[in-house]
Amino acid sequence: MKESWHARRIGEAEEFWQEAFLDPASTFQTVKSTEISGEERRRLEVDVAIEERIALVLNGVKVADLPCLPSQLEELAVGHLVCEGFLEGIEDLVSVRVEDGEIFCEGRGGLKRKEARPAASEMRISPEAIYRALDEVHEGALIWRRTGGTHSALFLREDGRSRYFCEDVSRSSAVDKAVGSALMARADLSRSALITTGRLSSAIVSKAAMSRVPVLVSRAAPLMAGIDLAERLGMTLAAFARRPNLYIYTGEERIL
Repeated sequence: MKESWHARRIGEAEEFWQEAFLDPASTFQTVKSTEISGEERRRLEVDVAIEERIALVLNGVKVADLPCLPSQLEELAVGHLVCEGFLEGIEDLVSVRVEDGEIFCEGRGGLKRKEARPAASEMRISPEAIYRALDEVHEGALIWRRTGGTHSALFLREDGRSRYFCEDVSRSSAVDKAVGSALMARADLSRSALITTGRLSSAIVSKAAMSRVPVLVSRAAPLMAGIDLAERLGMTLAAFARRPNLYIYTGEERIL
């Protein structure tokens, strides 16, 4: 088994990196690299996450070129169309197919994008449930732990259970895929929290709002525009979530 410098850095057992866990054809590629450590140099084989740009076509019109891992493309399409306001929900999607590096979707209605609406959910979640979900993000982020090149997202239900974990090279596409996975399973996102590893920009806050998610949490930083938008929409926004600390910027009443 080839050496993994990422594995050494996080102190995991070498057996963790057995090829059965990941599909290198769609997630990463092994390349040669030179490591400089003080006065020493050595050649290594390291794994690098794959990024492709996938065209998303809705009702015959290209609406996006999405940077992403070339996997879970149907979930990416569903999540992006809802998160960006092209569709109200998955019930508006008639069909989706992937063909030759493009995703073709048919939906009800036109291409006019909808605006995010205020969150009306009365869900409550505990800090401990959030910390456990972040632990699951760390444990499940196999591609990140192998390449250091991805973001992750998952949904945390009000009962403390987490579902629909996704990784991607783009924080936006990771959120889109998680949303798409949840919607395709007919999950009620109005009673869920979205846990992510990316910065909480206005774009990410808007995606959560469009998919009716009332609580958005990241282990990374918020941006001022994201805080302002969450405040206007009545969402709960928390960041720098790392046990035992959690910083809540808006909607504190939803955190127990």
